[in-house]
Amino acid sequence: MSEALDLTPPDDDDPDALALSALLSSRVCHDLINPVGAVGSGLEVLDDPSMDGVMRDAAMDLIHAGAKKAIALLSYARLAYGAAGGFGAQISLEDARQALEGVYETQKADLEWNLGADLAPKENVKVLLILAYAAADCVPRGGTVSLTGDISNFIITATGKKLYLNDDLVRSMRGDASGIAPKFTPALIAARMIAATGGAMSVDMTDDVVTFRASFLGVTARNS
Repeated sequence: MSEALDLTPPDDDDPDALALSALLSSRVCHDLINPVGAVGSGLEVLDDPSMDGVMRDAAMDLIHAGAKKAIALLSYARLAYGAAGGFGAQISLEDARQALEGVYETQKADLEWNLGADLAPKENVKVLLILAYAAADCVPRGGTVSLTGDISNFIITATGKKLYLNDDLVRSMRGDASGIAPKFTPALIAARMIAATGGAMSVDMTDDVVTFRASFLGVTARNS
């Protein structure tokens, strides 16, 4: 399957900024509810004096795993969705790599980063982060997600035993907000960010690989 995305401006009845913020907040909360809930469950066990040593050790493991996952997701969300960035209108690609590596520790796919550690425009890095996270869902039984190219023209490939490309993700990447679920709001935001630069993105799927491509116009990274 090959899908070229039409990045047309949103219709008047598409979600406004307030609606998008609510959808994005729901996405973040959905990501965090399980790891934070795990921490809470572990604390409940520790607070119960009747629990034996084995149960308390298991509770500590649960707290540790939940806290680690929550921190990884928050670090990712801070860069991908927030106003973070540090140096003016740029974000360090090294920070982006670390954020993605933390998220991928919670996924079945492995991440291969081949984009260096320069400073790059925030919009480009945010689109990269959003698409790279979405690519993990394309290999639900495990595989490899590889990032190549440069920050103005990058390619993300997902390879694995069983590939999957969600139709709602494709529609969101196209800029179609009709009936959009919180899970795919980041892809819609990525579509709007790249359209605002005059750039383009696409997604293709074959029997062997899912490929995301993004191209921005007139932007370059500089060494940190």
